[in-house]
Amino acid sequence: MIAQDLSSTPCRNALLRSWRLAVALALACTIAPALAEAIAPLSKGQTVYVPIYSEIRHGNVGTSGKTDSSQMSVLVSVRNTDPDNPIRVVVARYYNSEGVLLRNALPTPRTIPPFGTFELFVEHRENLGGSGANYVIRWDAATPVSQPLIEALHTRLQAGFSLGFIGRGRAISEP
Repeated sequence: MIAQDLSSTPCRNALLRSWRLAVALALACTIAPALAEAIAPLSKGQTVYVPIYSEIRHGNVGTSGKTDSSQMSVLVSVRNTDPDNPIRVVVARYYNSEGVLLRNALPTPRTIPPFGTFELFVEHRENLGGSGANYVIRWDAATPVSQPLIEALHTRLQAGFSLGFIGRGRAISEP
């Protein structure tokens, strides 16, 4: 067995770097779950911005100055996460990329029971929204409740390839 002199500067520096890396990785693994997603405070209502990518641009810019694009269908899901209390969706306005209101998808308020879901759908063939479309959804509750989960599932399914991803809504104001 050959003994190594670990007191030499290059060896000591290498060991020190390895030790620091190990400590950094251990801390990252310990802290990451805590940084993930905290339990949101109870609320009596919010206005939530939900990005809608009804058109996805891809590829290169062609001689026409435009990129290729694909239409997406989008399922917007408003999920009441409160186990005991209903919530009410009051407004669901759909805007295009220029911020122009295209429609109010909810003519009258809709009550969602505990653990219930309300859905909106943007058809694949709809091309009015564009790549910057969005829903603005306002909800309220009679008592403070667990905030709903509001997501948009974007899909393009066809022979040869499929594309799907989820976008999450973001609260922009409280009543």
